[in-house]
Amino acid sequence: MAASLGTAIHNTVEDLCNLDIFDREEEEVGWLQSAALEILERNWKAERQEFMGTPRHPRWKHEMFSKAHEGLIGALGFLFEKAGLSKLDLSEVSTQAWRQVQSIVIATEATLESDCGRLMGRLDLLILDPDSREEVGWIVADLKTGRPPRSGLDEKVRRQLLFYRDLMRQRSPEQKSIIAEGWYSSNETIYVADGPPILEEAIEAWESMKVSEHPFQATPSESACSFCDWKAWCPDWWVSRSEGLLDGGATFRDEVTRLVRLDHDSGAALFERTTPIDEEGSLTGSDHRFGAILKGQALEKIRQLEQDESEGYLFLGSVRVDGKIVHMGDWSEVLPWSPLLKSTSD
Repeated sequence: MAASLGTAIHNTVEDLCNLDIFDREEEEVGWLQSAALEILERNWKAERQEFMGTPRHPRWKHEMFSKAHEGLIGALGFLFEKAGLSKLDLSEVSTQAWRQVQSIVIATEATLESDCGRLMGRLDLLILDPDSREEVGWIVADLKTGRPPRSGLDEKVRRQLLFYRDLMRQRSPEQKSIIAEGWYSSNETIYVADGPPILEEAIEAWESMKVSEHPFQATPSESACSFCDWKAWCPDWWVSRSEGLLDGGATFRDEVTRLVRLDHDSGAALFERTTPIDEEGSLTGSDHRFGAILKGQALEKIRQLEQDESEGYLFLGSVRVDGKIVHMGDWSEVLPWSPLLKSTSD
């Protein structure tokens, strides 16, 4: 949901930066407010269709549209600032003022590719740097709609911005002044990314990620596994959990189980936690059972698997533990346990 919200904002900023306002009078006001809302609604609808068409999605939160609108206003505020305009309500922005904003925008949603063709990035905005002195500078701006940093940029975000900066430098070597900034709309703060070139390290990382017949060597850890999307296909994760190498006591956790029984009317279920018997994902039962209350999509998925007469083991993602009872709903995942042990042609 957060990704869809961010994409809707990004696409709306891009559309507004490229908006044709040639036929509007310079002093006309009021049009930007309505245009921004109309374009955001269109992109919000497109994101919802994309969101609902994916097999692994929670509930679409209609109420977050107001947050998307607030984020859009914050993002446009950065452009006003960089264009040398005072902070304005969208209803007060004239055609002339928006043309001034458009005049500093060099590119929107531009794809960057390294000379070797192995590295690629996609920047949100490339604009003229109003603070550059000796020559016209560029700013590689990445719009962030999530939680802002408490102090400095997160290291992963900083390296992402430096990566975009270095790709742009490689693409335009004649441009001497290029800086990278993260624009956080939620607290309306700009963070500059500083640091040495990182493209050589990025090439080394690419070399280590070449596709092979067999999976990469797993390196389970709390930091690596906490938010990994591949746990449902990774036997090493479940082996490490079962051996106590990973903490399984969080409020929201993942399980590999067997469904013992399900009450279709109430959504009450009983699961049996499985035990790994090898490192390739083979499982057996255990004495550990827990009750669960299923609602929404989690319940529908369990019902569907029962109708398909699937008797295999299940990966349960993001179950919420409340005392001895587990709760599952639209935020949870229910997937057949099917480890990926080698590449396939599918």
